[in-house]
Amino acid sequence: MNLLKTSYTFQVSPQSVDFRYKITLPALTDLLLTAAGYNADENGFGIRTLQQNNSSWVLLRLAIELHEFPEQYEELSIETWIHDIGRVNTSRNFRIRNNRQEIIGYAISNWAMIDMQTRRAIDLNSLPTIKACVAGDPVPIEKPAKLGPVEGEPFEQLKVRYSHIDINQHVNTMRYVEWISNYFDPVHYTSHQLKRFDINFMSELVFGDEVVVTGQSTEQHEYSFEIKGNNNTSCRARLLFQPIRPSL
Repeated sequence: MNLLKTSYTFQVSPQSVDFRYKITLPALTDLLLTAAGYNADENGFGIRTLQQNNSSWVLLRLAIELHEFPEQYEELSIETWIHDIGRVNTSRNFRIRNNRQEIIGYAISNWAMIDMQTRRAIDLNSLPTIKACVAGDPVPIEKPAKLGPVEGEPFEQLKVRYSHIDINQHVNTMRYVEWISNYFDPVHYTSHQLKRFDINFMSELVFGDEVVVTGQSTEQHEYSFEIKGNNNTSCRARLLFQPIRPSL
């Protein structure tokens, strides 16, 4: 079965919202990656298939733009497809709709397939079926940005524990997003809405690593982050907010 572009419907659970009853950025990221996994599985190159050859997908970069955050119990629809394929990485796009089927956002992700033993990227030509699944449909947002070093102050220090790691034996993507999201207090989230989120992954964090999370305000309503493990940069991120205008 060849499902080039497929939509998946999710209900925003109580565990997925914050104090405003709106979906959190980590929960939204989780749903995007879940939709990507479903589509890859249905087309024959999902993680379960790759694991038979001791390989897996890893996320390299992600960009999300959203102008409306769904609320608790609301249904949202995530449409996803492969945009293009290179030798060692591929890009996957997303279109996000609310329960009225109105488009409320887009996302772009970049992925690599790695050998689970060597942790090195594998030539995607070894997946001949994936080329037949390229829809090639762009979305109207900028590609995930390449982010530079951050010189801000550390605001979180922790050690990688059991609950942080996933089936790839490294820190789960949502944990990174949670650590970054915790930079802001409830007052900020009450008065600002996230407009765009970029994240770049450079190296893995594994069990026992000592983690330092650094953040800084770089421009008005824009914040940059860097997460290091044992003094090595693991990821960088950028969040762009817009002020929420008081209701008249």
